[in-house]
Amino acid sequence: MDSLETGTLNAARRMKALARNGYEQEDLGSVARDVAALWERSLKAADLNWTGKHLFAITQLIQAADWQGAASLDVIRQAANADKHDASPNHEYDELLSALNALGSSLDTLAEVTPGLLNELPATLRVRRLVCAVYEVFHAGETIYSFLAADETDSWRTADGLDEFQVENRHTSEIETQLAALSSYTLNPAGLDDLKKSLLESDSELWQIMRMDASYQQIHDILAPYQHKLPLLPGLHREDEEGNVVATIAQALIAGASPVVGPRSPVHITSVRAALLAVFAQVPSRLKPLRVDRCTPQEYRSLARNCVAFDDALGVMVTDRGVLLIRTGR
Repeated sequence: MDSLETGTLNAARRMKALARNGYEQEDLGSVARDVAALWERSLKAADLNWTGKHLFAITQLIQAADWQGAASLDVIRQAANADKHDASPNHEYDELLSALNALGSSLDTLAEVTPGLLNELPATLRVRRLVCAVYEVFHAGETIYSFLAADETDSWRTADGLDEFQVENRHTSEIETQLAALSSYTLNPAGLDDLKKSLLESDSELWQIMRMDASYQQIHDILAPYQHKLPLLPGLHREDEEGNVVATIAQALIAGASPVVGPRSPVHITSVRAALLAVFAQVPSRLKPLRVDRCTPQEYRSLARNCVAFDDALGVMVTDRGVLLIRTGR
């Protein structure tokens, strides 16, 4: 129900932004198609008897049950169909916006018709195509795994760093066996030769790069157990990036464990812990336990309006799917 409400509200906001900035018919059609897909997917998930039905049939059923938003949903459905099938659709801006507003205001009574909407959604996390840059600091007996959101167009300057872990290099075989089991794992992929060259120019201790598809939680679960309790090298550690510190403490709070962030001041750890607990207290119980993910500052700004709880100073927010997003450094 939360994702349906948020998605419908976001669509109305998109429409208002289009009115300010200018739009074409395909812009209105895109909104209608996105909303129709969201509602069809959500309603099918709420009632298994509707799995094989199209949105038209589902709309007819909830209209027969006297749900007051059915007519507005049908307006959206027809606009979405017109956008898919008509060569020159003619969408009415005011009609679409009115339908979206009516859908949003009718949501409170929808659960009476489809109680399954109140059921908890399956826990999911965003999967990313990640690059892992592996640095071997041989003289210190340390291996650094730096996870990046990057592709073949990036360099060390433009790649977004998601997290970094330092481990004793006696653990690398165990770690890399687990990483190799992730989806689409490739060691030193040919398409990323330029990125690898750039990373090597930035730091001569680069050993190799890997690419894999995984959620941040999967990466954290693999690496965190091996993270140094005390750092070996100053200036190159997980605790030097504030977002990593917040992520470590957040994971520990959710798991009921004590965070390990090297030589950080206990006062600082206590203040971060208190701020996170204040955010957690704002989150409805149905969204707990929270799961952790990272987001860039750009994503953070775009999502901030629609979260259920946040602390901007800390750089964290909780989404309506129970995901604690922690802002990365840039």
